[in-house]
Amino acid sequence: MTYSHFVNTLKVVLSLLALALLSTLFLVQQKVGEGESTIPFADIELEKRLKGQQVTAPFFSGKTSQGHLVAFTAETAHPDENDAGQSEAKTMTAQIDLADGSRLSLASDRALIHNQSHNATLDGNVKIVSSNGYTINSETLISNMRELQIESPETVTGTGPAGDFTAGRMQIKNGKEDDEVYLFFTNGVKLIYTPEK
Repeated sequence: MTYSHFVNTLKVVLSLLALALLSTLFLVQQKVGEGESTIPFADIELEKRLKGQQVTAPFFSGKTSQGHLVAFTAETAHPDENDAGQSEAKTMTAQIDLADGSRLSLASDRALIHNQSHNATLDGNVKIVSSNGYTINSETLISNMRELQIESPETVTGTGPAGDFTAGRMQIKNGKEDDEVYLFFTNGVKLIYTPEK
């Protein structure tokens, strides 16, 4: 057998071998044992995801009638199982760029969003940081997502340019006679004044 005949024979034989191996991939079936799942999710997790209609990284932004820019975002959100008019969010954060150039940053562990009133009830380790030097902590905070209306019906603690303070209630809103934004502390305000050195 000459060299050329040998090469031609190898071409045919190797082609047939490759075709045979390829056909076994489609003809041989792998049996899956009973009780084994081919989907890498537990049945409970799949049912929860389908039923909960979970949204990852939801985002809302807009502009208030006074010209303040608001932006709310969360890690996840899903409809409330007990009330179709509400949504539950996890790890809610918000940024409010005020018309005067200052900024408010809000953060909480959870939030309940009321779809009709556009109010977000932030709950759990609520923190407000103002670019004017205020840091305020509370357990509950109610914030409108379309207008500058922020209220804490529970005790707040914090620090500011004047010192440390506590109050039974706090509101952040526009003044009645002007467009300035004010922090209103009521219900037993206590301030520990720290004079500048």
